[in-house]
Amino acid sequence: MRPVKRENGSEGGNPRTFAAGTALGAETTPRLTMRRPPADALSMREAATPACAKINLTLRVGARRPDGYHEIESLVARVGLCDTVRVRLRHDARFTIACDDDDVPSDESNLALRAAAALADAAGIRSRGVHIELHKRIPAGAGLGGGSADAAAVLRTLNDLWGARLSRETLLQIAAGIGSDAPLFLHGPLCVIRGRGEQVIELPRPLAGWAVLVLPDIRCSTRDVYAAFDRLRPEARPSAEEVLGRADSCAALMPHLFNDLEPAAFDLYPALARLAEQTSKLAGGAVRMSGSGSCLYRLQDGESDARAFAQAVTARLGTRVETVVIGASA
Repeated sequence: MRPVKRENGSEGGNPRTFAAGTALGAETTPRLTMRRPPADALSMREAATPACAKINLTLRVGARRPDGYHEIESLVARVGLCDTVRVRLRHDARFTIACDDDDVPSDESNLALRAAAALADAAGIRSRGVHIELHKRIPAGAGLGGGSADAAAVLRTLNDLWGARLSRETLLQIAAGIGSDAPLFLHGPLCVIRGRGEQVIELPRPLAGWAVLVLPDIRCSTRDVYAAFDRLRPEARPSAEEVLGRADSCAALMPHLFNDLEPAAFDLYPALARLAEQTSKLAGGAVRMSGSGSCLYRLQDGESDARAFAQAVTARLGTRVETVVIGASA
């Protein structure tokens, strides 16, 4: 990793410095304000790409491994709730980032920034930097993989802009080092993931339909949810492929979906448990949680049914709701 580039910000007259020992400098901005580097620092070469969320249709969690991770198996679908990731090359060797969501870190812990640095290292790039702008629609702490989706988008985009020509296998290895979810977003719209999430199998069968995402103002801690899970005894569960074979439509599939982390998350976050109960009553059937929460969702076959349910949730519960297509490929 290249040495740190220190940088001072001037928002509000307060200088901001970044810790030595990191490889990255970062620029932070207030909500809805995007501060760019000086124009002469930026190249004309840039690209913007969507980074779409995922939902866990099934999530079977096993015991904690010696490395601290849990063995998982999950049927995962991408959905049309997408961030926009804009990548612009710099004339210098600095890595900078700006984001319009204060909940997203704008330092070296940001997965998109880490992806850029890791790609540069893998490609042997030492004298070129990049500026990343994240326009967020995927909420943090919702179990939708927004940070990993952004990181994968940066890997794909920079590999092209820099002409690095790294193979797909190399990109997958880089992604696995960034985060457990990241390799998933370099694959197709419907996958089974295993291990800690880095083992990904693309499924050829399309899953056509709509998902209503209920997005409460609750940010779940993945670490805390898994720690609570370790105190519980999960049920025996069918495999992801078995579940997918039990129905031929989204609506018919809904009763067969499960998430082993739900009891732990609902115990830690009682407001989320109440919201799940209220949403289920409005749906007249099951709703599920994605990942370690807090997003709840229900699948529908048709757009009109999905939007009607979304309107009912918004009217009765006042929670943010997104109606999105299942099977987004970005």
